Amino acid sequence: MPAEQYPFYSILEWKGMGAILFNRDPAGNMKKVNMTLVGNKPTNIWQQSFNPNGKDFHFISSENTRYVYFLDNLVPQEGKISLHQLNSAGNIKSTSVVLSSAIKKLGAFDLSELQLMDIVTTDKALVHIFRYHDTKAKKYVEFATFITHHNMLVYATILGEVTELNIKEGNFGQWKYIGFTEDQIYFAARDFQNKKKGWTVQNFTSKGALTDSRFINGATETFDQVENVGVGANGKTILNNSTDIETAMLIHHKNQFYLTGVMTDGTSKTVKLKQLTEGKWVDLNTFKFTPEKGKTALQFGNYSLNEGIGCKIGNAMIFMPYDSAKKPSQNVFSARFNSNPSRFVVEDKKELFTVSLVDGTLYFDLSQLNKSGNVKFESIKK
Repeated sequence: MPAEQYPFYSILEWKGMGAILFNRDPAGNMKKVNMTLVGNKPTNIWQQSFNPNGKDFHFISSENTRYVYFLDNLVPQEGKISLHQLNSAGNIKSTSVVLSSAIKKLGAFDLSELQLMDIVTTDKALVHIFRYHDTKAKKYVEFATFITHHNMLVYATILGEVTELNIKEGNFGQWKYIGFTEDQIYFAARDFQNKKKGWTVQNFTSKGALTDSRFINGATETFDQVENVGVGANGKTILNNSTDIETAMLIHHKNQFYLTGVMTDGTSKTVKLKQLTEGKWVDLNTFKFTPEKGKTALQFGNYSLNEGIGCKIGNAMIFMPYDSAKKPSQNVFSARFNSNPSRFVVEDKKELFTVSLVDGTLYFDLSQLNKSGNVKFESIKK
């Protein structure tokens, strides 16, 4: 890639699209950030730029989305967020969006006391998840807002509520985003119905309309309690403010439900990936690992990919393929995985930034950043 006006200083992966190289004035005299998308061509696919309000911005991306976002602020300021929307054609739109008006329609909540829990991008909308702790009623109320990609309109809904006592007793959990398929956005909370553990699942459109609610039975195994953390280019990872205790965790990907969880087996532990098939949980993959010494509750997070589920367990990254004929793999987790999801999938050249494309794989040596001159990618065709 030819050198730009300034040296490339950072690189992020847009999974399925390619790698985005960034350059800007290192002296800070100009705010403009320039972007170059590198993919399956010997030249760049497109170049674009945007002007963040400050020096820092936050990248929000998900598997199978046609839009990614660069947010100037994660937490709304006076009910408003500033963002830069980038679509797969390389078009960018910068604007500010007010979330508070839509939330106020849901009830008399003190907006200053809402805690932002997660931000994700889906096929049709950018989604924020908030939590309100009603200390008088001793309960939690959780909301989702939806900013539609095409016209930036805001919709909001209450996902549900749970009492402090139910959380403490352990059979009930708090609401979390678990995935999307086209214009169906899925959320789930651990539940206990008819003496059975499981999840209540709700799916909404990008306009906040509830289309389905159901109870899904849990698996028969007993899974360990874990502290649920964020993984990937989403708000939950960046905010790093969740201390929610969970057991097995539900995932929705391409109209299929999966669960992952950890079980203790003597001195070692086993992580499992299961799929819901005709109402029953079927094992897809299992992997034994040795937990970190001196740790009590493991930190556990999921990253949904088309090839399988990436599981962050403590300081380890364990990739669990959907294809039961393929073996899981383990690597040492680093923050780089959050902006380079193909590293979950590609096992070779572990020291390099890696982009998995339909027709091959790109490799990039990060030591080339912050240096003048051209940068090089290695492309290996399938």
